[in-house]
Amino acid sequence: MCDVYISSGLLQLPSFTSYLFSALKNAGLYVLGNYTEPNTSDLKLSGAIEGSRVSIIVFSMYYANSTMCLRELEKIMECRSSRHQQVVPVFLDFLDPSDVRNLSGYFGEVLLDTLERNSTDANNLLTYRTALREASAISPSFLPNIGNESKVIEDIVAHVTSLLDSTDLFVAEHPVGVNSRVQDLIQLINNHKSDHVPVIAIWGMAGIGKTTIAKALYNQISRNFDVRKFVPDIKERLRDISWHLHKSLLSALGISVKRKVPNLDSTSLTRDSHCNSKVFLVIDNVTSDLELQEILSRAGDIREFFGPGSVVIIVTRVVNADPFSEIQVNHIYRVKEMDYNECVELFSWSAFKKATPERSFSGLINYAVEYSDGLPLALMAVGSALSKKNMEEWENLLDRLNRFPLQDAWQILKESIDSVEYSVRKMFFGLAYLSHFLIGMDRNDISQLLKEAGNHEAPRAIKVLENHSLVWFNEDKLCMHRLLQHIGREMYLQESSIESQ
Repeated sequence: MCDVYISSGLLQLPSFTSYLFSALKNAGLYVLGNYTEPNTSDLKLSGAIEGSRVSIIVFSMYYANSTMCLRELEKIMECRSSRHQQVVPVFLDFLDPSDVRNLSGYFGEVLLDTLERNSTDANNLLTYRTALREASAISPSFLPNIGNESKVIEDIVAHVTSLLDSTDLFVAEHPVGVNSRVQDLIQLINNHKSDHVPVIAIWGMAGIGKTTIAKALYNQISRNFDVRKFVPDIKERLRDISWHLHKSLLSALGISVKRKVPNLDSTSLTRDSHCNSKVFLVIDNVTSDLELQEILSRAGDIREFFGPGSVVIIVTRVVNADPFSEIQVNHIYRVKEMDYNECVELFSWSAFKKATPERSFSGLINYAVEYSDGLPLALMAVGSALSKKNMEEWENLLDRLNRFPLQDAWQILKESIDSVEYSVRKMFFGLAYLSHFLIGMDRNDISQLLKEAGNHEAPRAIKVLENHSLVWFNEDKLCMHRLLQHIGREMYLQESSIESQ
C-alpha cells in the first residue's frame, strides 16, 4: 500500500514529474510510479495501483504513445469506481484537456497510431476512450506551464495531502468479522490513562487480517485526534522513516525538522512552539525483528512530542519481549482466527458473491472452511478459485489443495517462515513434519523431546517461532495453523531431498 501512485509516460520522463515525485516525498508521502522502476511487470504495477490511496495521471503529448500507460489508466479508473480511489489529472506540454476527452488534436492522432501499431481490438479502444474521457473530466485538474511549475507542484501537494486527510482508507470489499475486533481495540485504547501515550501492537500470523483491522480502526477513530498518520507497508519505506515520517508528522506538531547529513541518524528536532497535540499514529506491516527494533527506536524519539491522549499502533507479525519492554508497549493484541460463521460468510462472498452460500455445496464448503482453518487470506483465495465453477470442478480443486496449496497463500506464509534464522527454520520444518504427533503436546515435553534429539536450544527456538506467529500455545499446548503444517512439511521434504543429494 502506498499514499500516491504517479502514472506518467516512460519515454519522456519530464522534469516536472521528477520534481513532483520529490515534493510529494518531502511532504512525508510514500510515492510509487511506473517511471521509478521501468522494468516492473504489469501485474506488480497493477498491485501498486490497487494499493494506492491517490493516483496522479500526468498526461502529455506522448502519454498515449505507451500501451502500458493506457493499461494503467484503465486500472486507475477501475479502482476509482470499485475502491473509491482519488484521482488527480495533470496536463503537461500545453495539452488541452478537451483533446484528451475527445481523442482529438495531436493527442488523438498519437493514441490511434499506438492502437493500430499494437493491433488493439475495438473493445480495448472503447475501454481506453471511456477511461480517458472520465479521467480528463475530473476536477480539479492542474495545467503547469513554463514559469508556474513550482506553484502548480505546491498546489498539487496541498490538494493530495488534503485528499489523504479527508478520505477513508480502503478496508475490504467484505470486512467480515472486522468490526468486533476493532471494538476490542477501541476498548483497549479507552482503558488507558489519557496522561501518557500508549503503544499497542496488533499481532498475528500472516494473512490473519491485521492490516484490515488497523485500517478499519483508523477510519473509525482517527478524526478524534489533532494529528493522524497511517504509515503503510513499512518494509518498503524503512529507509525513509527517519526523514519523511518525522517531517510530515512533526511539522504538524509545530516542530521543525532539519536534516544534517544523509544517513539514518541525521535528523535533528527542534520544538518551535508548545506541543500538545493529540496524535494517532499507525505503523503497518512490520515483518522482522530488525524492522521492529528500528521502528520502536524511532517511536521513542518522537513520542516525547505527543500530547496527552495520543496513541501509537504497531501492526506486526513479530513480537520480541526485549525491545517491547524498552519502548513500554502497553498491550499486545493477538488477532485470532475467524470463527465458523465468519468463515462461511467470508468464503461465501468470495465464491458466490453473496453473504450466504448455496445449500447444494454445503459439504464442500465445510471442507474448504476446514482447510482454511480460520485464515481470511486462505478463505478468500480458495473462494475466488472456486467462484463460477461447478461441483465437479470444486471437488477436483479441493482435492488438489491437499497436495498443492494455492500460490498466493503459499508465498505469503513462506515469507513468514523464511523470516526466522536458519536453525530455527529447520526446527520448524521438523515440528510441521511431525505435527500429527506434536500438536496438543505440552511445551516442556516438546522442549525435552527436542533436547534429547540433540537440539539443546529448543526452548529459545520455540519462543522465536512463537514470537513470529508460526506456532502458539493454548494452555501450554502446542498449536500450529493447518496451512503452516502443510507448507512446513513440504519444505521439510524438499530440504531433506536436497541434503540427501
